[in-house]
Amino acid sequence: MIWESWPWKQALLRDAKKLDGFFLGEDDEQANVDYERAIFQAGFTIRKLLEAKKLTDRTALSDVKCRKLALLDPARIPDRMTRHWPSEFYDVANRQSATVKLSFLTNQLVHSFVFAPTTRCETDFHAEGFFLNSDYDRSKCLYEYELAELVRIMRLVGNDEVDRIDYKRDDNGEWISRNYGPDEPEAKQS
Repeated sequence: MIWESWPWKQALLRDAKKLDGFFLGEDDEQANVDYERAIFQAGFTIRKLLEAKKLTDRTALSDVKCRKLALLDPARIPDRMTRHWPSEFYDVANRQSATVKLSFLTNQLVHSFVFAPTTRCETDFHAEGFFLNSDYDRSKCLYEYELAELVRIMRLVGNDEVDRIDYKRDDNGEWISRNYGPDEPEAKQS
């Protein structure tokens, strides 16, 4: 459980700055490791902040833009040895615009099965984003996230500030909280 969120949010902001304009390089193993680490760490951090209720409800319920790629052949599903070649299994020619919730993205990162960085083109190794799905979704589809969208989310979460929390118990006696930021009218109510 995260008690003090500020150091975690500051680390997200530092990593967002590193990822912005990230250059993977051709066959640069360390750059790929740094890229993966920053993205997976962001997913873990954001998920823990969500679970600890350290984000405003507005941020916690944020939408994340992505593209969805259908599985080409239900009889051919990527496995541990083939998951590094998404274009062999998913329809990269027909990407569909999609939106997922922040919690969905973090779940996909924590439970990722396919993770493959994308670059601008075969000769320009600036990171463009990544392909991602979980062990659960690999037989259904693949998601493609732009790096700019992940950086936007990391900055949103990193700069998020809970100014007021309202608590009440539900019918089962569990605590329900509503978290508000300083610019929300509910934060100013007493």
